[in-house]
Amino acid sequence: MSENPGGTPPRDDEPAKAAEPVEPTAPDPVAPPVPDPAPAAPPAPPVPPVPPAPPAPPAPSYGQPPAGPPPAPAYGQPPAGYPPQASPYGQPAPGGYPPPPPPPGYGQGAPGAYPPPVGGYGPPVQASPIGEAYSYGWRKFTQSGGLFILAALVWFVAAIILLSIVGAIFGGFGALFYPDGDMSAGIQLGFSLGTFVFSAVAAIAGYLIQAAFIRAALDVTEGRQLSFGDFFKIVEPGPVILTALILAVVNAVLNVVPFFGGLIALAVNFLLLFTFWFVIDKRLAPIDAMKASYQLVTANLSTTILFYLLSIAIFIGGAILCGVGLLVAVPVVLLATAFLFKRLLGDPIAA
Repeated sequence: MSENPGGTPPRDDEPAKAAEPVEPTAPDPVAPPVPDPAPAAPPAPPVPPVPPAPPAPPAPSYGQPPAGPPPAPAYGQPPAGYPPQASPYGQPAPGGYPPPPPPPGYGQGAPGAYPPPVGGYGPPVQASPIGEAYSYGWRKFTQSGGLFILAALVWFVAAIILLSIVGAIFGGFGALFYPDGDMSAGIQLGFSLGTFVFSAVAAIAGYLIQAAFIRAALDVTEGRQLSFGDFFKIVEPGPVILTALILAVVNAVLNVVPFFGGLIALAVNFLLLFTFWFVIDKRLAPIDAMKASYQLVTANLSTTILFYLLSIAIFIGGAILCGVGLLVAVPVVLLATAFLFKRLLGDPIAA
């Protein structure tokens, strides 16, 4: 049986056909080698899904803080909810850091240039410190009273000698004033001049002694240990002497006025009660010290009036005891005045 490629197979009753010669086919030309394709790029990483945005918080009602955690504070600002730190000059310190210590002498004026602040020296104190001032004066007198009494005796003897010399010198000036031989007029003129000079010298000496004792009393309130020599030191003698001259002239002029002169002098001395204290403690010029005393007294008028009247009563009580009581009355009142001066200004006082 022969094969019939491409057609139906022959039947058995068909005669076999001779095989047709097959023409040789030319070999296929050799195809050039195909280069390998470029390597495929790696697959891109999968993109993560974007999370949904959180829902916006509801708007806060009026006057309520927003919900959620507080926002982070800006650089240099204190965290929310904390009060700002105070700086040495009363302003919040940036960043909430503790304020640095104040510079030495902060709050004190430069020596010789201490201007009185606008509006007066200190607000009126709420509770009257008069009883506390006299208790302080008595307590400190019991601790250092011996030095005060001994120094007062020495100053008293020195003042007596000085005034005796001045009285002897100016008491005889009447002989130099005999106009037209009228001796009575000359004596009267000399007596008036001698009295004025004697009064002025006595006032200046009294103010200088007062200044020395004021410095000692201020040393006590500042916690310094007193010595006998401290009662004979005059700090800043120029301003102290000038202040003494001004006050002596003011009192001499007022005392010339009959009847009302004494009352006016009493009122003026009351308003200028702390003049020497400002000159010695705060180093003020005389006129500035007088203004500062007026401001401090009028700002605490009821307290200073009561203290002034009680001090006068204590002096009178000490003078009644043959003058010996003044050796106790004067130091006690002086120490009490130092306490009152510091308290009205708000300065620290040593225990």
